[in-house]
Amino acid sequence: MADVEETIRRFLGGDVEAFDQLVREWEAKVFNLAWRFLGNRHDAQDVVQETFLSVFQSLNQLRDPKSFSTWLYRITLNHCRANWRNRSSNLSLDECVADKEGEEKGLSLASLVAAQSRDPLETVDLVRKAMMGLSQDHRMAIILKEYLGMSLAEVAEVMDCPLSTAKSRLYHGLREVQKNLKRLLRAGMQ
Repeated sequence: MADVEETIRRFLGGDVEAFDQLVREWEAKVFNLAWRFLGNRHDAQDVVQETFLSVFQSLNQLRDPKSFSTWLYRITLNHCRANWRNRSSNLSLDECVADKEGEEKGLSLASLVAAQSRDPLETVDLVRKAMMGLSQDHRMAIILKEYLGMSLAEVAEVMDCPLSTAKSRLYHGLREVQKNLKRLLRAGMQ
């Protein structure tokens, strides 16, 4: 990946190809975040286009090029929320959960999934269903931390909230996923 700060300086200096380079370098990450939040590839592609249009129009307002990734993810999150409000379907996560280090009090999505001795595809389906009923803030905290591997400080920055709020959203979201998984497993065993 090229130096983002230099690429931004080139774009702001009039080099339009530099923006194309930013898109190439960040498009997959923006798509991944949007897809995990929205659960729909078409909607995620729309968010990618909307996000980069916003970036193109407002990159000159970015105060510190070092914070580009946080700024980009915040724009993506705002477009995801707007898209979510405009539709009625629920989240659908269709990929396996990557193994991450445990979080505070030993609670992480990976630890919840590891407790299941099931077929990986069945586990993915269970996690998808367990996350369906979460609030947007709880779901986004989990996605940013557990799927994108951000630190809690980065989660707080992207979500534009205090660190304690990010911790709370992650913890309560994971507790809700845990409850939902238990409920789904009980329902499946009857």
